[in-house]
Amino acid sequence: MSPGLGIHPLLYRFVRYCVNRAYLNLDDSKLSADERYSLETILQNIRQAEDEWQSVDDVIKFISEEIPRIYRQALERLPEGIVDELFKNILNNCKDLDEVRTNPKILSAIDEVLNRLGEVKKKLLEESRTRIYEPSA
Repeated sequence: MSPGLGIHPLLYRFVRYCVNRAYLNLDDSKLSADERYSLETILQNIRQAEDEWQSVDDVIKFISEEIPRIYRQALERLPEGIVDELFKNILNNCKDLDEVRTNPKILSAIDEVLNRLGEVKKKLLEESRTRIYEPSA
């Protein structure tokens, strides 16, 4: 999807700025090959969602509904610290964008999801009654 002709900038900046920047700043050097593959799969799922977005409401719906679900999946496969850092940075990077700062609806959705991440993790912990991630020996 190329920018232009009335397309809201967030539709193409979410992946290019919010997601990719968060990934570039992530220290994944201690991840195993399997963990790196899981991380790439999670990032690919987020990036592919962009193909379906037609409006800002689609992005807001993705942030509100899919980001918590993908976050939970990531917690099941990756170390907690890496997951927390990645998802919080994705959402905080978006808050840096003018298109987000000046749109209370988008900003509210991002803040709500940032607040819900802890609840998602707590629920997963309660359901599993074990550690979120068990490193391989």
